[in-house]
Amino acid sequence: MFYRIGRWSYRHRRLVVLVWSVAFILAIPILPRMTDVLKVGGFSNPTIEAARARQLLEDEIPSFSPSTLVVIFQSDTLTAFEPQYSEAANRALAGVMRLPEVTGVTAFQQNPAQISRGGHTAYSLVQLSLSPEQSQRLMPAIREAIVESPEVTVTLAGAPAFYEDVERISEQDLRRAEVIAIPFALIALVIVFGSVVGAAVPLAVGALSVAAVIGLLWLIAHAVDMSIFVLNLTTMLGLGLAIDYSLFMTSRFR
Repeated sequence: MFYRIGRWSYRHRRLVVLVWSVAFILAIPILPRMTDVLKVGGFSNPTIEAARARQLLEDEIPSFSPSTLVVIFQSDTLTAFEPQYSEAANRALAGVMRLPEVTGVTAFQQNPAQISRGGHTAYSLVQLSLSPEQSQRLMPAIREAIVESPEVTVTLAGAPAFYEDVERISEQDLRRAEVIAIPFALIALVIVFGSVVGAAVPLAVGALSVAAVIGLLWLIAHAVDMSIFVLNLTTMLGLGLAIDYSLFMTSRFR
């Protein structure tokens, strides 16, 4: 089969190059928007009883909040029992409470159990109408709406903040891996092939394949839920296979 594919590709080499070039050009504008259609999470099975019960609560109880953001307040000089502390916390949450996705707020003033023993740390709960996976998209708007004050620092926690960190760290790790791996791979390929041009071909093929596959995944992700980690896998497999098979072919014909 691979022999026939190779023969066909050689006979229609101009068409093959044209198709891959068009696929690469079409995929370029999609690359920065890929994370918008991918899902974070996937740590639990949506078909188990607990997940079905949660979905039933969302469907039957209008006031049920599928996700909760924890807003932590901390001050070295003030305690939660002082008016200045409460005023700073209220100012911080005033803009957040106006967001349409916010269904309610349980402030620490309403529940003393949300205040630390020393009183310097307290937290309020912000109920959201979105699922934990969806709510992380709201985090930039929440951070922008929070009003910081010099007396009280604000930290965000809970599932929405966690999923935001998952997406951000995944993207950072992907870029870091590319920055570290590609130069080392290029050096190894230069040693094997003996020329920069020959060494650049596998990397170019890998980059072309990764871009085209990401474009295809962008289309599929509109119909099927896909994890944010497909980006890491796509890059790893695309570059890895391109480099590996170039070395296999070199060793075969040497």
